[in-house]
This record gives sequence, C-alpha cells and structure tokens, in this order.
Amino acid sequence: MIKHQKDNSKSNYNYNAYTYVNHGWQPHFHKNFELIFILDGELRLTVNGESSIMSEGELALILPNQIHFFEPNGRSNIWVAVFSEQFVSYFARQTEGLEGERSVFRCDDATLEFIKEKLIFADSSLIMKKACLYTVCDRFLASVALHPRKRGNDDLVCHILDYVSEHFTEPLTLSSVAKELGYEYHYLSRVLGKGYGINFSGLVNEYRVDRAISLLESTDKPITDIALESGFQSIRNFNHVFRAVTGTTPKSYIKG
Repeated sequence: MIKHQKDNSKSNYNYNAYTYVNHGWQPHFHKNFELIFILDGELRLTVNGESSIMSEGELALILPNQIHFFEPNGRSNIWVAVFSEQFVSYFARQTEGLEGERSVFRCDDATLEFIKEKLIFADSSLIMKKACLYTVCDRFLASVALHPRKRGNDDLVCHILDYVSEHFTEPLTLSSVAKELGYEYHYLSRVLGKGYGINFSGLVNEYRVDRAISLLESTDKPITDIALESGFQSIRNFNHVFRAVTGTTPKSYIKG
C-alpha cells in the first residue's frame, strides 16, 4: 500500500530532518519537497517507478507528490530533510507541473561542504536553511532536465493529485473530480480513504492554504481577494481553514 504522509504535507515553513542508518521506507508520497544526501554507503531509490543506486556524496530531490521509496543497498548512512515550499517558493513556482528526468544528482565539492557545514551538521537559522536549500535547488536545475509531468499515469492517486494541483482554485468536490476523471464516486472515495488515508477536502485545503500563504508573503492584496484567488468561497471559511492548517489567522500570519 502507498502511504500518504500527512505530517510531511504541512505548510507554513514545516521542516524535518533525520539521519538513517541501514533504514528504508515503503512507498509513500507527501506534498512537501524531500532532499536525500548519502553520507556513506549506498541506497536504492525509486521515484515514480524509476530506480537508481545512490552512492556517497550524491543527492536526490523529490518533488511534491512523487511516489517514492528507498532501501539500503548493503550498508547505508543517509540524511533526509522534508521541507515545505515556503523555503524555496520561487523554485516551487518554477517547477510547478514539471518533473526532472531523474531525481539523483551531484554537486561540486565546495557546494557539498557548504551544505554539510551549514545545513546537515548544523542547527541553522531559517535564513540559512533557505540559503542552503535554494543552493541545492539551483544545482538540481543545473544538473537535471525538466519536462512536463507525465499525464495519464496508471496510478489513480497520482492522476487525482495532478488534477487537484491544477484546479484547486475552482469549486472542487470528490463527486466533481470523479465525474471529470471518469470514475464512480464511491470507488474514488474507497481508494483515497481506505487505500491511502487521504481526506479529499483536507487535501484540497492544503493546496488552497499554501496558495494563500504565497500571496500573503509576496503581495499586498486584501485578505478577501487572497481568499477568493486561493479557491475559498467566503472569508469566514478561509479564516477557519487557515487557522486549522497553520494554527494562526491570516491577519496574524501577516503581522508575524
């Protein structure tokens, strides 16, 4: 079963980093970015069905909602960080609707030392985290060609995620998505709920709140306009959902 990691789909500068020794993860996906760095040994990484062996010094950048898993290839010592798009908002906009021809890449020695010193082996400030993660994203773009994300994926969940990511500013219900994609409502409900643990309205709200946060940070638009542009039908609903997702109100978020 493919798992939806809800804790790794949170926005508002969500960041988690771990070191794993001889450890693997079963197939899963989440809305946030994931960075993998091989400290020692080898790892077999599979992203959207494509597998590769990573070795010491290599990195992999997993884009939002890419189904992936990994396992040690012999001994492995790896560092993994999962971070929300607010850390690299410009890169997130650049790569929206796209995917890399591969996920694994290498950096020059100077860049690797900078990342290790300031990010992997340090308790860095928010600004330094952003600097390091933007550096990684820059190296990724310099090393990996991008192309439009494949459509018609046999994996139904990927198809649903693709549709939601493109239409979340519109009125969306599971019934309307089922009709648009040519599936029966109860079938989609069963697939998302029992198979993947996804609450459809919660998924849509994640996208809408992320868009709202991006607009709050980058524009001076009135909150009512931001709510409507993010797909919310009323300011009351916007305030309620925003607080539930972020723990604060839109006005407090701006002041903070």
